[in-house]
Amino acid sequence: MGLTLHLNCLGEIVEGNYYRGYCLLSEDPDEPGALFLVVYAEPDRASEVLLSEWFPSIQAVNHFARDQNWSIEWRQ
Repeated sequence: MGLTLHLNCLGEIVEGNYYRGYCLLSEDPDEPGALFLVVYAEPDRASEVLLSEWFPSIQAVNHFARDQNWSIEWRQ
């Protein structure tokens, strides 16, 4: 089973090895194909940031999320 990732959509991490919270994946405007992943403590972008990472590609994000055993419920 694969993990589905959505851009610019808040998703709740409901399962995983370490992080719990709400993730947001967005494109890096300065680097084509690169992405930022931010994990917030609450479903509010003003809440505490638990993780902030830059990835060179969507494949790198997928590998990271898979390594974390994440299951994400996406919100619209």
